[in-house]
Amino acid sequence: MEISTIYLNRTKYNKEDLIRLLYKADNKVSDVIRKNDWIHFHPNLKSYCVRCSQQNINILKDLFNGIANINTYYLNAKPKINANEIVINKAISFNQILPYAKKEGSILLIPVKDAGDKKILIKYKYNRKIYQLFKNNDNIHWDKKHRSFFILARKSIVNKFISDFSEIIKINLHHKLVLNDLGIKKLLLEQHYEKNTDFKSCPDLFLQSMYAQNKSASTIKIYYYMLLRFINTYKNSSIEQINNFTESQINEYHSEMQQSKSFSPSTLNQSVNAIKYYYSFVLKKEMSYRQIIRPNKNKKLPKYYSREEITKIINSTTNIKHKAMIMLMFSGGFRISELLNLKPEDILSDVKQIYIKESKGRKDRYTILSEKALMILREYYKEEKPGEYLFKGQFGGKYSASSFRNVLGKSIKKAGVIRKGASHVLRHTFATHLLEAGVDLRYIQELLGHVSSKTTEIYTHVANKHLQKIKSPLDNLNI
Repeated sequence: MEISTIYLNRTKYNKEDLIRLLYKADNKVSDVIRKNDWIHFHPNLKSYCVRCSQQNINILKDLFNGIANINTYYLNAKPKINANEIVINKAISFNQILPYAKKEGSILLIPVKDAGDKKILIKYKYNRKIYQLFKNNDNIHWDKKHRSFFILARKSIVNKFISDFSEIIKINLHHKLVLNDLGIKKLLLEQHYEKNTDFKSCPDLFLQSMYAQNKSASTIKIYYYMLLRFINTYKNSSIEQINNFTESQINEYHSEMQQSKSFSPSTLNQSVNAIKYYYSFVLKKEMSYRQIIRPNKNKKLPKYYSREEITKIINSTTNIKHKAMIMLMFSGGFRISELLNLKPEDILSDVKQIYIKESKGRKDRYTILSEKALMILREYYKEEKPGEYLFKGQFGGKYSASSFRNVLGKSIKKAGVIRKGASHVLRHTFATHLLEAGVDLRYIQELLGHVSSKTTEIYTHVANKHLQKIKSPLDNLNI
């Protein structure tokens, strides 16, 4: 009768030298093990084990004599090798440069006029800790009409509120609330990060310069973050020392970013722009800016939806406002900011055009107005009667970008479209479909608002009707 084999395998666990007993299920072997409590089951190794010693190996051989063979071939088997990332001579560490601060919650400040009084309502998802903080603050009052806490719209009160709560709560501003105090703007830009003893703020002149040059809110936010990350990477260097960095030190910083593989080429490009702007326009430092290396971008082809996919996405959207927004964005090739900034008077229905004011680069342009988009817009207009902006937000003013992205994401999921994509994919889809329909590239460039034709030429690589007509040589084989 054939007897079982027990394979002995040496292993280490928590610095303890053990021998694992590996065998196929066998009642006789199990009975012996149960009678010997010095052979114990190890839950993490998922096997019976004994302490590693020659004496224990000899005892096991005697114990299982005639019941099972003790095989020691794998006793000292070579361990499986798993590669771990080890970076040698890393000059810059990007770990924990700007750790995110923990917040109690998020609020939105909304400016309103009520019976001549200017107030700022504080809207938030109910949170007991936030409620207690506001309830016990002398500057914060309760508005019965709006069922909301509020503060008076006075500079000193608003500034104190933001100073007191920006480190505890994430503060968002409604776009109708404009704050001009530079210190408060800095607080809002830096509120997301922990301010430990090593934390360095960006110099005031950096922010002043960007506002003076009328840079967009998104550019200011990105540039500020990129410079903040740059100056806080060098924990042991003062602002004065960083201000005297050379081109090679700036290049070394971006080289380390690139080698860490934690940053996309577009992020690296934004960092180069922000840092060059700081040294050139703010510090007015004399250096050879051409020597500051700009990393090559990955030549990724834009994602786009097929006719069937975009049809499903539109048809799956039942809310009239949401449907109008998606149809309009696809039909005119808008950027998300351009769509949300539209006003009713920008829809030129008589000439089937849409006027886009101050798009990217502060340039105005016109794009086409689809007949089907116009029909859905008229339905939406009758039902919702928008005010200043074509697509009104929850608290008045324009619709938020995050809300539109959520709407689009839900429609894509509901449509069962596997290929996922952000709102910009609708713009790519617009351009690709026009090119496939034979529209001249120069006209598409104008409709998209591209400064350079090279930007528009990327769509020639994805407009694939001609590729669909090419037959694979595999299909010609008789197999």
